[in-house]
Amino acid sequence: MNCCDDGKGWEQVVATLAILTAGAAYVPIDPQLPKTRIEHLLDRSQVEIVLTQSHLIENLALGNLTAIAVDRNLDYTDNHNQLFEWLDNFTPLQQPEDLAYVIYTSGSTGTPKGVAIDHRGAVNTILDINRRFNLTQQDRILALSSLSFDLSVYDIFGTLAAGGTIVIPEADQAKDPAHWAELIQQHRVTLWNSVPALMQLLCGYLTSGHSFPEQHLRLALLSGDWIPPTLPSLIQTIAPKIEIISLGGATEASIWSIYYPIQTTDKNAKTIPYGYPLSNQRWYVLDEKLQPRPVWVTGQLYIGGIGLAQGYWRDRHKSEASFIIHPDTGERLYRTGDLGRYLPDG
Repeated sequence: MNCCDDGKGWEQVVATLAILTAGAAYVPIDPQLPKTRIEHLLDRSQVEIVLTQSHLIENLALGNLTAIAVDRNLDYTDNHNQLFEWLDNFTPLQQPEDLAYVIYTSGSTGTPKGVAIDHRGAVNTILDINRRFNLTQQDRILALSSLSFDLSVYDIFGTLAAGGTIVIPEADQAKDPAHWAELIQQHRVTLWNSVPALMQLLCGYLTSGHSFPEQHLRLALLSGDWIPPTLPSLIQTIAPKIEIISLGGATEASIWSIYYPIQTTDKNAKTIPYGYPLSNQRWYVLDEKLQPRPVWVTGQLYIGGIGLAQGYWRDRHKSEASFIIHPDTGERLYRTGDLGRYLPDG
């Protein structure tokens, strides 16, 4: 089932929850993509139903697909009792190994690859992060990532799993750090989750003469790109008590699979360590024969554990090239294509 919404809003949260509750998997597609690309993704994904917004239906090339506008004012006055009765007797339809979502990544070739993630992998990551960093119903997250970027999986399901609150920017101000600062203050946001560049924008705004009357941010999760070694100290100038966590991994391994708590950083350092595997996930530094590299020796990075994707949707060739079985251990691994090395502390 496809979710195609223009800009981030409450509709996306409702749509993804509804899709999973129905026992289906969701495939987020950006309606700003060229029509030919949208048609290709809809066809390749074998989508049957599209959840979207009313003003987009006529502009999307949906063919014979069923389209539902989630923002229309539907009248539930006649059947709300029936709905509540259904919810009281609801039984989950999915099994842990069932497909939860497919997110398309362009990859190095520019050809979209549909990363197919099951419930087990996503839930493992979400529950681990919530446990490690003590998320509760008191937490509130500023949801900045688009639905087609897997950080949004945590924004929605991680926050709701802890009983927390999702704060969503206005669509026309989604890239405005002044708007972010206003929302953080107004809604007492405690959790930040984004690529480093967005945090840099917020810090730049707040250190140019703007500030919070009160400070509520307690946790910053940074991932999806290289973290400048100077950024953590800059963050601490606007939020002295904040805990800063570097997260890494791949879309192919259920959002994140490695973490590193950033306590102090050397401004002269070239990079921040990648970190340690999350629960039930493993990282390996291997040579061309898939043998372990010694400490300090560079090798290819591989990910193992229950977070691995089922593969690339309807692409057996690419799946077999990226997801391999180790000839000695029999473990299924994802070949990241990146280089790394072990430090003496692991």
